[in-house]
Amino acid sequence: MNAWSYTWRLVRFRPLFYGITMTLWMSFFTLPLAGGLLVRAFFDGLTGATPAALGPLTLVALLLAVELGRVTVFFISLLSWFNFSMAAEGLLRANMLGWLTGGPGARRLPGASGEAANRFREDVHEVVQFADSWIDLGGTMLFAAGALTIMASIDPLITAAVLLPLVVVLGVARAAAGPIRRNREQMRAETGHFAGFLGELFTAAQTVKVAGAEQRSVAHLQRLGERRKQAALRDSLLNQLLDSLNGHTVDLGMGMVLLIGAGAMAAGRFTVGDFALFAGYMGPLAAMPRWIGRVLVRQRQAGVAFERMGALMEGAGEAAIVRHQPVYLYGDPPPVAAPARAAADRLEHLEVEGLTYLHAGSGRGVAGASFSLPRGSFTVVTGRVGAGKSTLLRALLGLLPAQAGALRWNGAPIDDAASVLVPPRSAYVPQVPRLFSDSLRDNVLMGLPASDEQLEMALRAAVLAPDLAALDHGLDTLIGPRGVRLSGGQVQRTATARALVRAPELLVVDDLSSALDVETEATLWEGLAQSAILPGAERAADAAPLTILAVSHQRAVLRRADQIVLLRDGRVEDVGSLDVLLARSAELRRLWEGEAE
Repeated sequence: MNAWSYTWRLVRFRPLFYGITMTLWMSFFTLPLAGGLLVRAFFDGLTGATPAALGPLTLVALLLAVELGRVTVFFISLLSWFNFSMAAEGLLRANMLGWLTGGPGARRLPGASGEAANRFREDVHEVVQFADSWIDLGGTMLFAAGALTIMASIDPLITAAVLLPLVVVLGVARAAAGPIRRNREQMRAETGHFAGFLGELFTAAQTVKVAGAEQRSVAHLQRLGERRKQAALRDSLLNQLLDSLNGHTVDLGMGMVLLIGAGAMAAGRFTVGDFALFAGYMGPLAAMPRWIGRVLVRQRQAGVAFERMGALMEGAGEAAIVRHQPVYLYGDPPPVAAPARAAADRLEHLEVEGLTYLHAGSGRGVAGASFSLPRGSFTVVTGRVGAGKSTLLRALLGLLPAQAGALRWNGAPIDDAASVLVPPRSAYVPQVPRLFSDSLRDNVLMGLPASDEQLEMALRAAVLAPDLAALDHGLDTLIGPRGVRLSGGQVQRTATARALVRAPELLVVDDLSSALDVETEATLWEGLAQSAILPGAERAADAAPLTILAVSHQRAVLRRADQIVLLRDGRVEDVGSLDVLLARSAELRRLWEGEAE
């Protein structure tokens, strides 16, 4: 699909508002035709060139009525356009965000977060501006058709002379389309690089300070800013040159009217009223090549924008960018429903057979991993650094696309782990949790309509309840960007509470205790070991045991494990209890004694 096809599908998302805007804007552009005829009648009546059908005051009153009508139409059409543009921009952003958040973890940003934000902001705006230019061009073309018809009926030769500079400017605009596209691509890329590095500086300020790299970081940011400035300057300069050339078509056209019209006026074929009409029509007519050129420019810019948005949604399909879905401009969207729990969601046995994912380039990862998780068991994955522990968890959950192997939930094959192993079946606590610049409550719930009892149980199991008293506003404390007001351990425990409040059958944890002190770590694992699935209003007596799959190398965690999955160089070397593996595995003995890295 090209920019025209994409934008047409976008127009069809809110056809009523777009149609109303188009109709009103046509009226706004064509009303000056009546104004030109009134001005012509006014001057011809004053000079006596033609008999006056209406008095001067009547003509002036009609001219004021035309202008008042244009102002009224302008404001009504503006309101209609806002309804369309806000809905269209919301649709594009909802589709991109939905694709990124609705799929597996393999759906990563194609660049830095700042560059991706630029696609959500600037590229979306470029696309809607392209749809806007259709309306402006349509109104200009309708006015041009009416104006040229009236002008040709007065003097065809002068009308043809007026058209000449318009055609030249249109040709120049078409010739500049290629450079405009290249300049816009470069400007967007440099803006993304600058915004991305700036965002990284904010999040890594402490790292930069510890490394003593403040001056070098600022110098690099300045270089990126200079490159962005140069790219923006080239992009703006070419567009301003074209706009300036378009603006001078009025002067050129007026000169042609004066040159040719002088002789016609001397011969009595061209009146003062005709000249006033031509002069009045010249301004809007000069906008015709400007809008044609602007549509062509915005087509190139919208094409770049759609390509960049398509890269963000790689694999979604061409139509996914403009796929229609509800957008809630007025009122709140429907409340988020808690994940429905069915009988098939109950975990009795999860089997992992031959699971494989190898990272491109390095070839490292996990290959042929096989083990099983009985209901209520506590399984620990351990191994040296780089053995593939985190890769194993992410491939199992579908956050990385498995290249081989099979998963079975209670004996039933899992075809798409990314969509099946989600709450209420599974919840995941990553090694580096992500929090949002919101309240602690919202970071735990993330829109889930959980009861106070469920929330309290999750906080207690995650050993987060004692920390609430030290926070200014308890659960309603704003924790800052990415939880900057919390310690590393509090961030991990917040993520744990987020997972537990969803009452999963299977809790998957990646090195949860890495930022915890010994006492808190012991309390946390004790809380997790005693945790149970407590969906809805079930009582503790009816609660099901929580199945846990965790990555850890801590002795205390290994002691608690019902079984240990020992990885070495991306492969499962052995599976068994701690005592059994210590007796028969030299690799685990080295890990236990801290000799292996």
